[in-house]
Amino acid sequence: MNGTIKSITFLLTTTISLSGLADPSAKVENEKKVNAKCYVELVGGGETISLWRIQPSLLKSLKRSIIGQEILVIGTHKKANIYRAKECVLEEDKFKNVRARLIDKDLPR
Repeated sequence: MNGTIKSITFLLTTTISLSGLADPSAKVENEKKVNAKCYVELVGGGETISLWRIQPSLLKSLKRSIIGQEILVIGTHKKANIYRAKECVLEEDKFKNVRARLIDKDLPR
């Protein structure tokens, strides 16, 4: 009886310890990255499309995470900081915002 209790305790402890290996954050690290684009407003004025390579699960939080980031403004060879991200989508998707679609259409790729 005493040996059975020790065996059950060992199995439970091992199971609980190993369950930490299935950490959800590890899934994010193993995701294949995708291209995304964001319609952004720059510090000091101006709007552009910024391009990003991210994990798909991070797309929803991309708008918040890029604020303040310094980017190279495509076509100007100048750097600027992002003041506000208005919309982020996967690269192959279309923006909902009409102005963003116009800017995106004119971007060299």
